[in-house]
Amino acid sequence: MSIIRSPRLESNFSVISNAVIRDSRLSYRARGVLLEILSRPDNWRVSGESLARSGKEGRDAILTALKELRDCGYVRMVKERKEDGTFVTNNYVYDKPQDLAPSPENPIAVLPTPGKPTPGKPQLDNQAVLEELSKKNLDINNEFEIFWNVYPRKVAKKAAEVAFLKAAKHTPVATIISAAARYAKDENRVEAYTAHPATWLNAHRWLDDPLPVREKSLEEKKAEELRIARQRSEREREESRKWFEEQDRLRSAAVLPPERLRSLLKGF
Repeated sequence: MSIIRSPRLESNFSVISNAVIRDSRLSYRARGVLLEILSRPDNWRVSGESLARSGKEGRDAILTALKELRDCGYVRMVKERKEDGTFVTNNYVYDKPQDLAPSPENPIAVLPTPGKPTPGKPQLDNQAVLEELSKKNLDINNEFEIFWNVYPRKVAKKAAEVAFLKAAKHTPVATIISAAARYAKDENRVEAYTAHPATWLNAHRWLDDPLPVREKSLEEKKAEELRIARQRSEREREESRKWFEEQDRLRSAAVLPPERLRSLLKGF
């Protein structure tokens, strides 16, 4: 097989080490995914789903390739604290394998990385999920039960458990649970059209973007107006109660006790 090269480009090209291109630990599919990512600008954000849409490989194939890259050190997961105190897990892609835990210096890209679930307590990225689980006093070691209690629709539990265990083989449990919590709280989600949990898991719906904004029905608008009116009424009632309590306190402080009043009157 002979090689015929085109003239050297002056722009719109990438410089990548041959050691990366020829890394025999990687399948040709994984090498192609890595080259696709490394050809993008620094701090470019991408998901497994968007990579699948841009080529002929399916989403499962892309997730498998990303797992290879993670296992070989080209992708590293870094958990970082945000300014509000919550944590977010970022995955950085490098142009050479990282043997040690990397620092996020000059990352090439950030994307969700598949991986096996961590045994024991899952590290949930979403602080709201942690608070919700704490209120429900759930056994945090039972990962499927956490998902089941967070997910907004409780049907076909056995099928959901099978789908959950299948999904957990290639995606961190924390990613699945956090996405389920976001789906449950999405204000554009309609109860009647909420996906069955098994359907949601089998379709890898944790990769979905937030639901599109929808026009609320007349009943929903009336219910929202009623909810707002009730909140306003409760707020005004509470403010009135506090105002009367304050007035009673001021009146009590302004009136002298009888003993003190009698002692003052003796001087007249």
